[in-house]
Amino acid sequence: MALGSSMRKVLIIDSRKPCNRQTPHIHNFITHDGETPAAIAQKAREQVLKYPTIKQINDTVLSFNKTEYGFNITTANNAASNTKKIIFATGVKDISPEIKGFADCWGISVLHCPYCHGYEVKNMPLGIIANGDVAFEMCKLIFIGVKILPCFVM
Repeated sequence: MALGSSMRKVLIIDSRKPCNRQTPHIHNFITHDGETPAAIAQKAREQVLKYPTIKQINDTVLSFNKTEYGFNITTANNAASNTKKIIFATGVKDISPEIKGFADCWGISVLHCPYCHGYEVKNMPLGIIANGDVAFEMCKLIFIGVKILPCFVM
């Protein structure tokens, strides 16, 4: 949006496969609390694409090569584009443990962030899957001010 506002030519290549696509609602995102990830993304697209210098294609970048004038980009749908600069905004890829049903529950009943989902699951039974220092820090973060049984770190 900032680039469009400053009249820069921008091509957004979006796979439309965000990691939060099966999450029912987003929380702790001011002015968007309780909205679906899809609704937030749609509103963002509508606002960004109002700028005439911004274009978007639904595709996935497969490769790019440095050229004399910048870069040549190739996508999964065989679209090619030349550009002077590239900004990578790849987001996050969550890697699920190989536990049956875990991936299907991701973002619904298997939650990754107490800041995003803490209020909605307050006072509910829960478990933490983590190890080492990460597990210990997650226990401290989640159980602030709560009288709990010992937290075992494996």
